[in-house]
Amino acid sequence: MGTRHNNFAPVLRLIAAVLSLSATASAIGVNYGTLGNNLPTPATVAKFLKTKTIIESVKLFNADPDILRAFAGSGLKVTVTIPNGLIPSLTKDDEARGWINDHIAPFYPKTKINRVLVGNEIMATLDDNLISNLVPAMKAVHRALVKAGIDDVQVTTAHAMGILKVSEPPSAGQFWPGHDVAVYAPMLQFLRETDAPFMVNPYSYFGYSPKMANYIADYALFRPNRGVHDSHTNITYYNMFDAMMDAVYSAIKAMGYADVDIVVAETGWPSAGDPNQPACTVDNAISFNGNLLKAVTSGKGTPLMPNRKFETYIFSLFNENLKPGQSNERNWGLFRPDFSAVYDVGILKNKQSRPAPRPAPVAGKKSWCVPKASASDQALQANINYVCSQKGMDCRPIQAGGPCFGPNNVRSHASFVMNSFYRLNGARPFNCDFAGTGVVANSDPSHGSCKYM
Repeated sequence: MGTRHNNFAPVLRLIAAVLSLSATASAIGVNYGTLGNNLPTPATVAKFLKTKTIIESVKLFNADPDILRAFAGSGLKVTVTIPNGLIPSLTKDDEARGWINDHIAPFYPKTKINRVLVGNEIMATLDDNLISNLVPAMKAVHRALVKAGIDDVQVTTAHAMGILKVSEPPSAGQFWPGHDVAVYAPMLQFLRETDAPFMVNPYSYFGYSPKMANYIADYALFRPNRGVHDSHTNITYYNMFDAMMDAVYSAIKAMGYADVDIVVAETGWPSAGDPNQPACTVDNAISFNGNLLKAVTSGKGTPLMPNRKFETYIFSLFNENLKPGQSNERNWGLFRPDFSAVYDVGILKNKQSRPAPRPAPVAGKKSWCVPKASASDQALQANINYVCSQKGMDCRPIQAGGPCFGPNNVRSHASFVMNSFYRLNGARPFNCDFAGTGVVANSDPSHGSCKYM
């Protein structure tokens, strides 16, 4: 019997895809990281998300069996991630089947696993072995799922914005030459055939710089601005997120795969940082994430993808105290480990909309944050400027006439405000880092009428 040719199949598939994209549900998810030693149990997290928030899905950076077990029966969708280092071995069918049998089959379908990501931001690793094996591994993992009788779990991977050689203007979006044919063409064909999305991490935060003009800061934060014009399309963009999404779409369209859906795998904004990170504030996090959620759920879409909603995963669920790097790395969370909101932009079902009160310092926990002896006056003045610019901080005590004005020098004033910041943020050691200029002390630096928290 000869092969049957259906000349209408590609057309029907394209029409179905377009209809599907126009009606895509605007599911709001969250990235659930676990780099903390004070995080709640997975079972408590699952119950909290289900009963207290509008979050419908979580994305994990691993396949933690405790989390998968805890989310069983919750109805929440769960995306799991295969570690980058396993990719070369998973190109072999028996290895892929073994991974699925060990990490997916024992939990599915009680836990509503909806996707398996084969690695995270592989192209950014610049590791040729990982890059060349990425698509073969994706295909092998998909075959393993089918072999296990699991036919409704998508296989894809998540990409950093560095996959684009050209992103400005958005209409000229282009993958890096070489990777476009060798990696993205077969990947996009696989995603089309399996009805899986292209997942991307469009962080406006990393496109922001305090040295930029003010309107660019507003452009990154969804605030009113004069816009950035794309002369190729005569479109003016009024936020960086739309521009990045359209740049990705343009690159995919140029490859002939405009019908492949795009999902936002990660994006967000840190709510706190070091003194040299002035963009990391609660107000900025509220502005970005609040306007982001409105944008992706509105159905308006982007200039090149109109009338669309985008499945979007906010980064991240919790502030994670063991993440390395500067303070902002530990302050991306919507919630603290005790489930109090760092801020809320409509995630909580009670529609709380402003920053939640910070927890009071624990009674009897006697520690203070003071400047290191080696800290320069210039660095300490920067600390004062940073702390006093933060919403909710009261710097009147160090002003003329205040109880902590004397002695009138930078070190004394910095000591008071650094400690105030440390205590109001939960007296955690990383909140006394101040780019290496602060240290936690056990003796009370209060003096005279100047009383430290």
